[in-house]
Amino acid sequence: MVIILTLGIFWTLYGMAGILGFQIIGEKYKNHHWTSSYIRCRGISWLTLGIPMLVLYLLDYSREINRPVMCLLILLCGIPSIVYSIVKERKYERMLKEE
Repeated sequence: MVIILTLGIFWTLYGMAGILGFQIIGEKYKNHHWTSSYIRCRGISWLTLGIPMLVLYLLDYSREINRPVMCLLILLCGIPSIVYSIVKERKYERMLKEE
């Protein structure tokens, strides 16, 4: 379960960096008037992945959760981030095509 803690910390810190405007993005998204907004949205996406993983680690630390349930919880924790990322990525792809 150390991997969940490690990934949760990394994703949370990377998400905070995105909210502050320090994140690696693709070349096609750079130098637009909405680039800073895109970086912040990506930061939020990473936070919606990292924070639930940290909470999941705390739950597992306080109770021993068996592996099948833990796998299901990991997948459920990732769904909000995936949905948010898909929605925002489509928005910015559409904005990119409009320019």
